[in-house]
Order: sequence, then structure tokens, then C-alpha cells
Amino acid sequence: MRKYTITVNQKNRETQHLSATHGQNLLRVLADAGLSLPSPCGGKGLCGKCKVKVVSSAQTGASQCVTEESFLDEQQIKAGYRLACQVTVTQDLMVDLSSLQPGAAQIMVAGEHEVPLHPLIRKEVLSLPKPSPDLPVSDVERVETALGLPGSIPPALFTQLSSLLRKGDRTLSAVLAGDEVLSIEEKGQPEIYGMAVDLGTTTIVGYLIELVTGKLIDTYAMLNPQKNYGADVISRVNYTIENEDGLATLTALVRNGINEMIRYFCRKNPGMARRIFDLTLVGNTIMIHLFAGLDVKNMAVSPYTPVVARSFQLNPSQTGIEMHPNGKIRILPMIAGFVGADSVAAILACGMGKKTELSLLIDIGTNGEIAIGNSERILTCSTAAGPAFEGANLSHGMGGIEGAINRIWVDQDLEYSTIGNKPPKGICGSAVIDLVAEMLRVGLLEPSGRMKSPAEIEDEEIPSLLKKRLHEVEGQPALFITGKSHGAPEDIYFTQKDVREVQLAKAAIAAGTRILLQEMGVTVEQISHLYLAGGFGNYIDYDSAIKIGLLPKALRKKIVPIGNGAGVGAKMALLSQEYYALAERIQKQTEYLELSTRTDFQDLFLDALELSFQ
Repeated sequence: MRKYTITVNQKNRETQHLSATHGQNLLRVLADAGLSLPSPCGGKGLCGKCKVKVVSSAQTGASQCVTEESFLDEQQIKAGYRLACQVTVTQDLMVDLSSLQPGAAQIMVAGEHEVPLHPLIRKEVLSLPKPSPDLPVSDVERVETALGLPGSIPPALFTQLSSLLRKGDRTLSAVLAGDEVLSIEEKGQPEIYGMAVDLGTTTIVGYLIELVTGKLIDTYAMLNPQKNYGADVISRVNYTIENEDGLATLTALVRNGINEMIRYFCRKNPGMARRIFDLTLVGNTIMIHLFAGLDVKNMAVSPYTPVVARSFQLNPSQTGIEMHPNGKIRILPMIAGFVGADSVAAILACGMGKKTELSLLIDIGTNGEIAIGNSERILTCSTAAGPAFEGANLSHGMGGIEGAINRIWVDQDLEYSTIGNKPPKGICGSAVIDLVAEMLRVGLLEPSGRMKSPAEIEDEEIPSLLKKRLHEVEGQPALFITGKSHGAPEDIYFTQKDVREVQLAKAAIAAGTRILLQEMGVTVEQISHLYLAGGFGNYIDYDSAIKIGLLPKALRKKIVPIGNGAGVGAKMALLSQEYYALAERIQKQTEYLELSTRTDFQDLFLDALELSFQ
């Protein structure tokens, strides 16, 4: 098959030369080379985010399909911009990514919870008596007797045990997982470590912890390398269905990502990787399955059945994870197809499973998970609310990276701030909520969500500078936010369609919350705490969220941000066997409500579409 060369130019990086075969998709070629382009729709041509400048005689100057014409203006088309997902490689190409360099992501890693230190992994130092004719016992049996654990040493450790005993004058160390011996070592070997990993759809966060003291050694956060195959889990599930090697590809990507994390932790001491004996992992159910290499296609259709929901363990040698080969990879239990181990961990972190009073937990990430309950009963549900709040379905939306507009306020004119005080690139979720709340407050938006046109607004109604920002973009009302004169790569608008996306997302969360309250038989006033988990819950302005009806006004003074609740829960389970057991009890006592089959959810959802300024 004929091959072509894809030459890629990037700002402040060496030019890359990629090889592609005839008929390959350009987005896939770039993704396989590790070049990250925004592609929330998974390359379906539905989001218009994977814009690249393509330079060649046949590919420049005109879009090749109607799909691209929906996302590219005439000036961009003339300049050679294409949607990478719509480009089929039929010749050598030059691709310019200079204007598309991502900034550092704003990833929520913080969050703490004190736990009694009782990890699964422990180290014991043994001093054995000298062998004698009066004590004709084998080396293995002598060590097992000293441990009080007959039959605990696996045959793989037999060969090294005798030499270690005599080298250390009959003193050695044993690393154990419960009653299982993982390693026999010389006395004085370095510390033993564990990792807690929050495997999210968008981001992966890992914590390296010394297990004897419980000390946090290091933290590492990264964007999930699977993101090029879709911003949401369903896009990734579809990729595994549509591509024969799709599951293997996504599994390898996320495992390599965790190995990248381990290499970062061990950059000053490469040998430390073999001192990591426990990796406790949480994530949504589909991400857990992709990590484990389990089929996910049944979770794309009702009744959304996972292969496994209980906790389970994997061997490092099975997964290629670069830790001690006899270590443990422990997966916390999941609840349902769309409520995973990350939700169990967040429930663990907020203490809902141990308290008598009722609490409400909302975690808005790529999906929105909601839980209500106490130590006696927990109800949970999942809503497809996350993508809009992460910018995936918005015309100029983006995740929380440097240059993202993260705050918006209105006085005589619209003003904003960006993450890292960098030139604006787009709008992230926290600013989207601010903007809708402010537009509603000043009268640019009706409670129905309809954006007013300039002709409808009397001059004295709103400041003239603000009125001048109202335009029409692609046949729909739009509010101009900022443009090239302020360093943006293109003019940034917030459109009528964007308002509708926000309405759909906020209505799903609000309706899901009301369903859980009704099923529990309580009113919102009976809730003692509203826990907000994840980056979204920590970065949003609570008053703005209440103004648009996303959060209940009655709970304003009861809001408690818990940071990365999933990561906190993973750390708790790593450091305490009691909390690991509590996570399993939480899973067993939690009832999952499937909202898509409920007619009352549809009614509540329609009611919640109204934007309420409170």
C-alpha cells in the first residue's frame, strides 16, 4: 500500500515527519503519533474542534465536505484550515499546529481526609534462630513460622530465600499483602510505596504515598491520553465497536499513561518503581473496563450492563504496569454502568456512608453523578450533563487549561479573566455559568433561555457597550466575548445554541437531584450538607450556579467543596483496610436509579430547563 509523509510543524518544537498509508484519517494519524487535538466528538465531524492548517496543492483553499463548511468561515477555508477528522490522506501533507498548542491543564488534585493508618501492604523484620541438628526445619518453614503464616511464601521466592538468610545473618525483611508474602528482602531495604489513582475520562491523577508512615511523597496529574478518541466515554465505547483493535488501543493508552506517571515519580530514583507494591485505582465504570481490557460495548445500550461491578485485583505482569511484579492492582467496586468506583470513592471521601444525617453529593465531570443518603441508605444516579460544562459542545468552549476564560462579570461592559493570565483561547465551564447568570441578570437572556436581539433592547435597558456585543453568527444570536485584538486565535462568541446546551446540562443535574430527593422521601431543607466534588465543584461561583438553577438556593450555606473526591477516596482505601471494606459496603447498600426509563424524570427535566434568577 502506498505511503505518504505528513510533516507537522509545531511552535517551539522540532518538525515531525509522520508516515501514513493511503486512505488513513488525518486525525487518527496525528493521535497515533501522540499529537493531541481537541476532538470531543471522537472524530465524527460533530464538534468542529480539530481545526488544523493543511498545506498542499490539493488540500488547501476549500473545504472538502458540507460538515466542514458548518465550522469554517470563508477566511479560514482560504487560509487552508480543515477539520482533521474529515481529511483523508491521499498525498504528502504539511500540517501546521503552531496556533493550537495546549496550555497546562487546570486539574483538581487537592483534597484531604484523615484516616487511621492500616494499609494492606506492610513490612516485617525477622530474626531467625541458627539452624541445628535439633531443629531440622527448612528455611521456608522457619520464615513462615516466624511470620505465623504457614504456607504464605510462594514458590517463586524460594530460590532467593536461603542466600538472603545467610547473607543477613538470619535477619531479613518480608513485604506482605495481608497474609500473602510478596517479597523477601535484606534488612534495611528502602521504603515501601503505594499509589492511589483517579482514572478520569478527561484527566488522570496519581498520588505516591509511603505506606509505613502514610506520607504523601508526590502528586502527578495528566490529561487522559484517550481524549483524542472522544471527550466522553460513549465516543470511546463506539471506537472499540467500530475498530477491531479499538479496545486494545485504548487499553494500551491508559496503561502507558499510568506508567508515565510512575516514571515521573521515579525520575530521581528509577529503582523506586520496584518499591511500589500497591496501586489502588478508581474511575467511572467504562474507564475501569478500558484499563482492565474488558469489553465495553454492552454499556452503550440499555440496560448498560458492565462485565463486572465488584472490586477485583489485577497482576502487574498482566497489565504491564511498571511496579513490583508481585504487587497488587486493586480496583474499587462500581455501582452501575454509569456510576463507577470514582463515585464510591467520593461517597467515601465525604463521609456519607458513616453519617446519620442526610447529605447530597454532586460530582460534575464529563458526566454528572449525584448521590443522596447516609449510613443506612444511599441513592445515586447519573446524568449526561458534563460535556457542556467542560466546553465540549460549545462553539468556543474548552477545558480548564491555560488561556481558558474562567471568570466573567458584567458592569458597564463584559470583563473576564483567564487561567494563568494567558491570552484568551476559549471559555471553560466556570465562566460559562457566570456568563449565563450575568446575561440573565442584565436582561440579555429571557428565563426561557432565548437570547434577545439588539432591536429588542431599549437603549436605557442595558449599557451601550454591552449592547454592541450582540451579533448574529451563522444565523443565530450571539454575544461577542473577545477577539484577536486581545490575543485570541479567533473571535470568541457565546451563541444561542450554547445557551441551549447549558440549559440541557443544568436541567439534567437539577432534575436528577429532585428525583433522588423524591425517592428518599425528603425535602431539600432536610439535607445537612451539599458536597461538591471535582474541579468543577471547586472552581465554579456558587452564586452563579444558584442563579441559573443548577444548585438549590436552600443549600447555599451548606455547600462543602471536597476537592478531588475520587482521588481522596482512593487514598483512603489505599491507606486503610477498614476504609477499603467500607467502600465495598457502600457499593452493596447503594441503589442506582436509571433516569432514562423514568417518565417523571422527563417531566422534571422539562420544568428545569427554565433559567431561574433567584
